[in-house]
Amino acid sequence: MASPENLPPFEFAFPGPLRDQLVAAVLSGAKTSTTGLVADYEHCGDALPVVGERSAMVDSADRPVAVLEITEVRVIPLAEVGLAHVVDEGEGDRTVAEWRAGHEVFWHSAQMRDALGDPAFTVSDDTLVLTQRFRVVERLVPVPVTPRQPRSADELLDIVDENDKVTGQERRGAAYARGLRHRCAFILVKDGAGRTFVHRRTPVKLIFPSLYDMFVGGVVGAGETYDEAALREAEEELGVSGLPRPVPLFKFLYEDGGHSWWSQVYEVRCELPVSPQAEEVAWHAFLTDAELEQRLPEWEWVPDGLDAFRRLREWREQTPVT
Repeated sequence: MASPENLPPFEFAFPGPLRDQLVAAVLSGAKTSTTGLVADYEHCGDALPVVGERSAMVDSADRPVAVLEITEVRVIPLAEVGLAHVVDEGEGDRTVAEWRAGHEVFWHSAQMRDALGDPAFTVSDDTLVLTQRFRVVERLVPVPVTPRQPRSADELLDIVDENDKVTGQERRGAAYARGLRHRCAFILVKDGAGRTFVHRRTPVKLIFPSLYDMFVGGVVGAGETYDEAALREAEEELGVSGLPRPVPLFKFLYEDGGHSWWSQVYEVRCELPVSPQAEEVAWHAFLTDAELEQRLPEWEWVPDGLDAFRRLREWREQTPVT
């Protein structure tokens, strides 16, 4: 691989806080896509990037911090940018409209208009943008470790058998590493309008990092009941207090590729304003049933959550309405 000093620079925004924020998001794994103006490339006389091209991402001091490789390039009208791309930009936007509003502030800024040589520059639905996806080939600086990681790995869990009977206890990290069967609570959260809380996990999660999930929840701690864990996990992950007690629906044994845990599925209605944990949730939104169905084949979901959702639909079909 070419030395980073010999690669063309990959620059996010302008030097300063915004660039530092975006660079940190790339290094953490939260940001895997970006959007730029085709007009910017045309004004500078730069060729558009191509798939497979590598460059050195630089920080505000023009220091190379990572080698990136382009995995997808598209030139499309601004109006065609979709939610999947928006979420993968890793900037916390929950809707396309929210993402566009923030980007228009940047594109309409005096600094950007000066860079384009057009003091009256403005974007519209028809403005051509360049959307890119990329992967980090090599990190050239250390990635900070969040303080939550060691605490999560050290959490003590009950280890159970194929009948969900406790056979011992083990630290969470060791249980994952050794494939020991434990317990989890899955909570489907609906808001007052009947929409489902959907989120993308952060890249520092111990298992299934950076994937999408239609459930909140997590492991049941040692000596804890499923019901206790469901309420605790839901309130912690949503960032709320005073949530109604989640209603248990059914339980199943999840097994796949060395992973195995008994999983109790719950449902709860949350009409409180949510403020999800930053270390747990990289992006979130409440989606209608139609929006969720549309995203099922488009996004990469946590496999246990997808299995639980499939089983939930089957359970609803077989359960009489009272």
